[in-house]
Amino acid sequence: MNNQQQDGIPSSYAVGQEIDWAAPWVEVNLWVELPFWLMVGDTVVSIEVGEHNFEIAVHENYFELHVGVLSDSKQNVVYRGPFKRNDDLSEEIQTFIKTQPTVPFMWRKSKTVLKIKSRCNEDVWNKAQGQDKVDTMPIADMTAMNGIRFYLAELCRAHIPVVNKLVQGYRLAAYDYFPYEASPWDVPFWLVERDTKSLRSRLVPYREWDFKPKGFATPFAEILKKVQAGEKLDPPTLPYKFIEEGDLQNRISLAPAPGELELLDSLNLMERGDYSGAVRRITTALEVVVENVVSKAVELAEGKKSAAKFLKDTETNFRRRVETYEKLSGRTLSDALRKEMFATRNLRHGIVHKGYRIAPSERGRAQRAVDTGRWTYNWFENNKERFDVREKKIAFRGLGRDIAAGIFPTKITPDGVVVSMFPY
Repeated sequence: MNNQQQDGIPSSYAVGQEIDWAAPWVEVNLWVELPFWLMVGDTVVSIEVGEHNFEIAVHENYFELHVGVLSDSKQNVVYRGPFKRNDDLSEEIQTFIKTQPTVPFMWRKSKTVLKIKSRCNEDVWNKAQGQDKVDTMPIADMTAMNGIRFYLAELCRAHIPVVNKLVQGYRLAAYDYFPYEASPWDVPFWLVERDTKSLRSRLVPYREWDFKPKGFATPFAEILKKVQAGEKLDPPTLPYKFIEEGDLQNRISLAPAPGELELLDSLNLMERGDYSGAVRRITTALEVVVENVVSKAVELAEGKKSAAKFLKDTETNFRRRVETYEKLSGRTLSDALRKEMFATRNLRHGIVHKGYRIAPSERGRAQRAVDTGRWTYNWFENNKERFDVREKKIAFRGLGRDIAAGIFPTKITPDGVVVSMFPY
C-alpha cells in the first residue's frame, strides 16, 4: 500500500496500486501476428482453455502500413488490417501523407493474424489511453503507467496457451511442417482493441530494439540526483557491449567446457520463452559436467580403466556420480543446490517422459531451475575465470528481458482470463 508521509514521499509502494482492481470488465479483441502462416482461409474458431471458450478470428489478408522506416519493432506502424488505397485510410493518415510528401509510407504483408475475443479491466483500459505520451509525463505518472503496461503485457501473455491450443489443433489436422507452439519471443507484439481504439503491448523489450542500446557515462547516483531535481539527463555516450572488438578474434577460438553449450542454450531458451526446453538443457549441462569431473577424479585416484568402468556402471545413476565426485574431491555441494538440482531432474523427467509442458504462468519455476542450475554448473566446473564471465555484468545482460512476466498473476477461469495484483 502507498502510505503518504508528511514530506510527500510515500513510505511504501507496490506496482499496480494505482489500478482499480475491482473495476468492471470490458470486452476487447487481442490481435497477434504469428511468425508463420496457417494454410487456411479466413475463418472463426472456438478454442476451449480453462473451461472457457475463446472465439478466435483467423485472418490471412492483413497488412501493416509503416511510416518513415520499416522496422522490426513496429514502432512506426500507423495502420493494420486489409490493404487500403490512400483515399480509404483514416483522415488523420491521409492528412499526414498530404502534408509530409517526402516521408515514405511502406506496406508490409502480415503472416497469419489472430484476433482473440477476451476482456480487460476497464480502469486499465481508460488509463492506458495516454501511454504513448509517457515521455512527457511527471515521474509519478510514468511510474503508474508502468503498472498499466505490465497489466496489458500479462493480459496478452495469458493468451499464449490459447494461441498454442489453436496451433496444436491445426498441426494435428494439417501436419504442416512449419508451424510450432509459440513463446513470448515468437509473438512479442500485441494489440488490445476496443471499438475503434487500440493499445500496443510488447512482451519482450529486446524485440523492440531497432538499434543497439547505449550505456550511460554518468554514474547512477548522479543520474538519480538529476531525476530527483527534475534536470534533463545527458545523452548516453558509452557503447553497450560485452566484449572488446580487438578481443573477439582471440575468444572465438575458445573451446567450450563440457556441457557449456547446453548451459548457454538453457539461458537462451529461458529468455525466448521455451521454459520446458530450458529445463531440459540445464539438466543435460549438469549431467555432462558431472560426468567430466567425476571421470577425472576417478582416473586420478584409480586409473583410466577404472574411470571408464565407473562411467559405464553409473550410466543411469547420476546421484552416485555426484556422491563419488564429492568423496574423491573433498568438496561438498550445498544442500540447497543439491535439492534444486534433483528437483530440476524430476521436472525434466515429467517433460521428457510424460509430455509435461511448462506454461507461461509457471515461468518462475523454470527460472529457478535455470539459475540454480547455472550456479551448480559453476560449482562442479570450479573455474574462477569462467565463473567471472558468467556471473559478472549480470545487470547489463538483463537489459531487454521480459521483466513483466509474472508480476501480476493470471489464470483462465470459466468466465475468462483474470489478472490479479496478488497471487491466488
